[in-house]
Amino acid sequence: MGDNLSSNLTIEEIVLINNLLYCENLGGPRGTFLSTSQESRTIGDFVNGVLRNAAQIENDKEYSTGVTGAECKEIMWAIRPNQHLKDIIILQVHYESDSAGGGRSALLYDPAYNEAIVAFKGTQSDAEWIDNVSGLYQVPTLYQNNALSWFRSLALDGYDTITVTGHSKGGNKSKFITIMDDRVNSCFSFDGQGFSDEFIKKYALQIRKNRGKILNIIAESDFVNILLNDVGKKQFYLGTNFGRLGFAENHCANAIVFYDDIGGMSVWKAPKQDKKMTDLDKMLNSFIRSVQMSTRENVANMLGNVIVNAKGGDTDKIIDTFACERYSDSAAQLVAFIFRYKGKKPEMVESVKEILSQNGFSTDMVGIADFITNHAVIMKIIGSRPKLVLTLLRLRHSPESLIDFLTNHPALFTLVDLISDKMWKVKPLKYCGDDLVLD
Repeated sequence: MGDNLSSNLTIEEIVLINNLLYCENLGGPRGTFLSTSQESRTIGDFVNGVLRNAAQIENDKEYSTGVTGAECKEIMWAIRPNQHLKDIIILQVHYESDSAGGGRSALLYDPAYNEAIVAFKGTQSDAEWIDNVSGLYQVPTLYQNNALSWFRSLALDGYDTITVTGHSKGGNKSKFITIMDDRVNSCFSFDGQGFSDEFIKKYALQIRKNRGKILNIIAESDFVNILLNDVGKKQFYLGTNFGRLGFAENHCANAIVFYDDIGGMSVWKAPKQDKKMTDLDKMLNSFIRSVQMSTRENVANMLGNVIVNAKGGDTDKIIDTFACERYSDSAAQLVAFIFRYKGKKPEMVESVKEILSQNGFSTDMVGIADFITNHAVIMKIIGSRPKLVLTLLRLRHSPESLIDFLTNHPALFTLVDLISDKMWKVKPLKYCGDDLVLD
């Protein structure tokens, strides 16, 4: 599977285990996989219990992030013929406190190979989303340390193999633990984000020592793994994207799962990453490297709030975050960078526009981008006077949708003024956008 990976689990089994972590409230009282009521039971016990109560599971209801009842049952049916997976025992289920983000995880045991499997669920709360982006300025983050502390509290002596895995934030926690604890033999990070330049430099010795144990399982169009610098080998997989959830589906744990006519499950390798994600990855890396550490915390909090609102599909709340006094300077810095980056790499903005459309968000912000880019000198003179800006837009025969968009969001005029000012100071290609890689 990887250079130094010694797990006895297949990639398909790893993907199914990570999907089980999202199975919640299915049928009866034991319908949640990450529940202390499952301790000492097997995966097969859980699957059989859920399927006995299948009639109580509503096919169209979303039981966990992006996963419907029908999709949960597909996962159960895919596991049912796999005796190896069904025999794995759930030894311990762990919940972090609400004040610590509420992260969830489990210690599993594979008796066939005397293998311990420590599995981390993805982002559990808005607080965990904020912790995701706090990796821009914290080395390490609070919740990464919490995950490591729980891992080190486990009685792991006597196992032949220790494997860690997780999806999304769980994947990041898995990589962090593998870097920090030499006992880990294998790590499977599923769509997990990476680490800051500062993290890579601080823990270079540990990363060099343990990166061969890490395999990144990535949906070709996933948008979370592109955050910061990845560590370990990457393998991209085809996704079933653009179904019920549109673009957001690319990050669901079941996005790379395909079924045959009799319910058999498989995953399919992709030759490379979706170009939109590659473009966005390089732009974000360039931007983060352009932000001074003294202001990076504010930028991170702004991005965290944008992500929290974006996953709820609320365009107005995203705009409110951009325009509010606390984050407006950081937002202007980001938007100005994107606008200037567009001048050097126009395909990047087209990628952003496509992503916004697929998410159901208004693309009028991109129209504002074109306007500011083409009229930066005039904007610097006009400032934030709404009537003059709208008059200029009408004289330039700008789309009515763009004029209406600005009219309905008056707070954006101050932001537009800030952006036009920062346009003169941004150097979009000063920093390389490639992931930082150690020799």
